[in-house]
Amino acid sequence: MSEQDRARLYAWLREHAGESEAEYLMSCLAPAPLSDLVTKDYLDATLDKKLDAKLANYVTKDYLDATLAAELAKLDAKLDAKFDAKFDAKFDQLAAQRAEDRKANQARHYWLVGIWLSVGVPIWLGGVGIIA
Repeated sequence: MSEQDRARLYAWLREHAGESEAEYLMSCLAPAPLSDLVTKDYLDATLDKKLDAKLANYVTKDYLDATLAAELAKLDAKLDAKFDAKFDAKFDQLAAQRAEDRKANQARHYWLVGIWLSVGVPIWLGGVGIIA
């Protein structure tokens, strides 16, 4: 029903039945042709299509899991490289410290042997009676 037809029908009903009855009857009639009105099925189908189209632009759980696993693997590799570098540096530092400690212990050992030979051996030989 066109808008002109609605206006004429409303005017005729108001004239013949009264204004309140005309208002009520017009409110019961569809404001547009029934073929132009949206049905639930049409609305569901249209919304489903639009929703599917929008969701196609979003990532899936599988894609997100794969991307996250790849990023974690990269991060793990970087951390391993940093750890290995720090470990190697610390190992080299400890090896150098061990070499220094070995030299210091060797010097103490030679000093102790020298003291024992110069002091302890003559005392021992004198106590045994070899040196008078």
